[in-house]
Amino acid sequence: MVVESPSIMTTSMMTTVESVWTQAVSSVQDMGLSVATAVNVESPVTWALVGVVGIYVIRKIIQKSFNMIDTICNRTYIYNICWEDPAVDHQILKIQKNDVIFRICSAGDIVLDYAIEGPSKIVICDMNQHQLWLFELKIRMLRDPNLTYDEWWSIWGSSDVNVAMKVWRRMRHTMSSGGRKWWDGRIERVFRKGFATSGSTGFAAQYVIPWLMYVVGFNIKEWAETGFAHAYVSQNYHVIQRSAWWFRRLFPSILAPFAGVPPNQIGPEFYTVEFYEGILREIFMDPEFGAHNYFYRFYYEKGYKDQSCCPRTLKKEFFEALKDNAGCFEWHHATVQETMERVKPHSFTKLVLLDHMDWMPNAMVHEEWVALQRASVPGAQILWRSAFTHMGDKPFFNNLDITDLSPQWYPKDRVKMYPGTFSSYMPKDPFPFVDEALSPCQRASFVRKVKTTTKMILHPLTAGKISAHGDKMSAFYAAQAKGYDAVRENMLVGRPEMMSGFGPIKQGHTWLDVGGGTGRNLHYLRAQLDLFQRIVVLDICPELLEIGKENASRSFTPEQCEKIRWVCLDINSKNVKEELAKHLSNDNNRGFDTISFSYSLSMIPKWEEALFSAKSLMSEDGRVIISDFDSYTESGDSIKDFLIRSWYAQDGVRIEAKTRKFITEQVFPEDKFTLTVARFQKKLAKVSIPHYVACCRKGTITTPQGIRRPSYNDLNKAVQEEKKAN
Repeated sequence: MVVESPSIMTTSMMTTVESVWTQAVSSVQDMGLSVATAVNVESPVTWALVGVVGIYVIRKIIQKSFNMIDTICNRTYIYNICWEDPAVDHQILKIQKNDVIFRICSAGDIVLDYAIEGPSKIVICDMNQHQLWLFELKIRMLRDPNLTYDEWWSIWGSSDVNVAMKVWRRMRHTMSSGGRKWWDGRIERVFRKGFATSGSTGFAAQYVIPWLMYVVGFNIKEWAETGFAHAYVSQNYHVIQRSAWWFRRLFPSILAPFAGVPPNQIGPEFYTVEFYEGILREIFMDPEFGAHNYFYRFYYEKGYKDQSCCPRTLKKEFFEALKDNAGCFEWHHATVQETMERVKPHSFTKLVLLDHMDWMPNAMVHEEWVALQRASVPGAQILWRSAFTHMGDKPFFNNLDITDLSPQWYPKDRVKMYPGTFSSYMPKDPFPFVDEALSPCQRASFVRKVKTTTKMILHPLTAGKISAHGDKMSAFYAAQAKGYDAVRENMLVGRPEMMSGFGPIKQGHTWLDVGGGTGRNLHYLRAQLDLFQRIVVLDICPELLEIGKENASRSFTPEQCEKIRWVCLDINSKNVKEELAKHLSNDNNRGFDTISFSYSLSMIPKWEEALFSAKSLMSEDGRVIISDFDSYTESGDSIKDFLIRSWYAQDGVRIEAKTRKFITEQVFPEDKFTLTVARFQKKLAKVSIPHYVACCRKGTITTPQGIRRPSYNDLNKAVQEEKKAN
């Protein structure tokens, strides 16, 4: 037998592999050539398939490789024009000469539109530095004394690169150093290619939208030749239906980042075809589209064709006013909250917040509005937009008397980008300042936490049979009292959210905390206790009340402690109103401005009666706020709901989906109360636990002076109250 050497075997194997590889490559090339020959590149089907494959690849890149919005903001601006209708803003705001206005910058053209009215000052901010450099380019050009209207129109109307470079060389030295360096490398390219194609929205309009129109069979050029006639769209309505189908698949995962829409802002409606069909129908079925909708014509015509359909900022009759008022601007590369903390207190009379609060968690919204209130005059008008038609998912908004302007103004909005348009006046009374940190006396050592947790877990096994509700609570909490707040802090996570909707705190405010026990909720508002007339902590467990009283004496001033009453009483007692009136100067009609149930409602056997009892104790502008455990599903009948219900029942906690329905339909019906229910889940030991926060309040009105008063149905009573106030 002949044995080949390793070198001969290796050479033989390599030769074989090379031969097989050559044949495989040749076969693939022949196959690709035959496929390429067979493919009809003129067929819409081919391009549709290519598009689908491309979309899939882009989607995977966006999802797995990087945060697309951050990547865009680090390179360029998103918006080359603003996506709000300034005509709607003017109708709502009615800008006056003495107004000091705040607005998020975006592309900057709407604040320029505001400037035409000659307000005293306009402050803008943006987190995307490139948006501010775009705005700065516009404002520095306007401040150039040699700028003519024809130059202004040529640059921003028809994107004339020669004129743009001429003016740039003339005013370049007036730019900030960062803006000058950034525009030096791209201003010629931006205006040569066309300003309408710049930014991420311009990119999408240049490449993605034309492909989509081709796929759905919509001939935009043919429609434009008809003068954007309403009849043409009506006859081709199927194109809107097809476009909606595609937008449903493209927008949430691919187009959204290019439009500056973060994942938090994409609600369930964004995944329905009906949502997009409704928007497209409102835009393109408008009979006045061709004459007035310069927003979408801007992208199709790659600029503005003439002055008959363009923003006011590009019309000759407003040019001198625009130049004269170009000095009223101040801009900040900062968040809204940071900007508010930089400016002089009580500066703003009107604020426009766009839609940025959609993607912010409730705590961040709350902190921002505390800063907004500090920087605004009482009664300042605030306007904002939203991708959603209600604001009930964030408890903080219960501090505001919000006017839903959507039914009135959305049909008149030419952009149709935001279904929700809201307005409010800034209340004079301060918002609750929720300090989530535990007071020093409420903290516990690791050993104390372990002991308390062990007693809590073993309670179902060690507790005897006790029938009275008060005795049950004492048996459950007595052994846990000292470490209760520290251990429960990560379990009762809805409490800060509930306190966020506490309501503006007026001088002489009254508060009833039902099941308040250790007084933990008082420490959230430790900075504002001096404003209260009376705080009553109501509980049937004396052990917890003793801990609460002791903690208060160690954390608050004697004057603040004097305002607090620790009452051991059942909310369902027949004489509860008379007993509590003793703490309100024996005024049976005064009531409480805020009544809270912090994870206590689910432990009250007769919880329905407790809600009606709380309702009877409300002041004329009072509110009831509730935080508690929730079911996973709306109906509460899933396997997960059964498991969590069974587990918490061991500690006497009742979790039922019907609680929410009873609150909103039986106790506080919508026709008589303003109410919201926010549902959310947070993890505890890597398990998602459902919670809800409900706020049920009597109707109030905030006047343009910032004064909050009850919204009486009885006009005579309202007049009497106005006379008393004056």
